[in-house]
Amino acid sequence: MTIYYNDERDYSEIIEGWIREFMWSMDEDEDLFPGYDDSYKPAGVKIIFDGFGDKEWEDENGEYQYEEGGNKEMKSFAVFIHKNSLTEEFPPHETTPWALIHRPKEEVCIWVWYDENADEVEVIPFEVG
Repeated sequence: MTIYYNDERDYSEIIEGWIREFMWSMDEDEDLFPGYDDSYKPAGVKIIFDGFGDKEWEDENGEYQYEEGGNKEMKSFAVFIHKNSLTEEFPPHETTPWALIHRPKEEVCIWVWYDENADEVEVIPFEVG
């Protein structure tokens, strides 16, 4: 599969399937943490758990409350597809203590949200820049 930057085709159904397989094979007994990638993914593709959604609400006094990463029902994922994904295993990323280093000349990164309550996967469209 070749994905071009300004490709008009809709790959969301394929990516949704990958995310559902990834989530199905996750070991939920472990605490999920950003960067978790020890689950099913096709060869040439890397999927990582990126974190939980933010939680916003009003308290009993009508005050706005916010908790970063507090919405455990919303899960964010990053799907990396390498340019050689059809013929090679996904090459490891270089990392820092807080992140991995994206290689935009070698791979595309697709952001995905999963809403546990609605059982919906939302594939974020490519940004045109």
